Amino acid sequence: MAETLLLLRPTEKYISQYEDYRREFLEYGGSMDGAGGLRRLESGRAWLDEVERFSRPETVPEGKVLSTQFILVRGSDDRLLGMLQLRRELNEYLAKYAGHIGYSVRPSERRKGYAKRMLAMALDEARALGLERVMISCFVENEASRRTILANGGVFDSTIFDEEDGETLERYWIEL
Repeated sequence: MAETLLLLRPTEKYISQYEDYRREFLEYGGSMDGAGGLRRLESGRAWLDEVERFSRPETVPEGKVLSTQFILVRGSDDRLLGMLQLRRELNEYLAKYAGHIGYSVRPSERRKGYAKRMLAMALDEARALGLERVMISCFVENEASRRTILANGGVFDSTIFDEEDGETLERYWIEL
């Protein structure tokens, strides 16, 4: 029997876990995709405030897009396992490099299938928003993310080099 995983909107209940998630990524050195501004915001409260700004048309920062932030929580122990950001539209940068969905799983909880399940749940959310297809990218060397995207119906589109970040990305589309 598969363990219960919950894809939730962030709330104050998990503020200390947001900070722990950030700390674990900073110690590990990972890219923390799908976590919005968590890398630069030390406070869980500040991150939660930013998430709220990005979720409303009247407060989304200029040049940015509306997004819905999710956290993945394990039901048995209420532990924050992953983060996922669903962008409702694409600006020029997102259309070229990042796509509609970014996600990450905390380093200590990887290789357990959480990303695959989290992405599947997020695709249901994207359908509910009326999206017909979504673009997702991953670093060319990130085999785990590639497998996650392919397992959820991803179709390879192209490889692109992000000059600003110095990274080569693979772009995939998933029809909803």
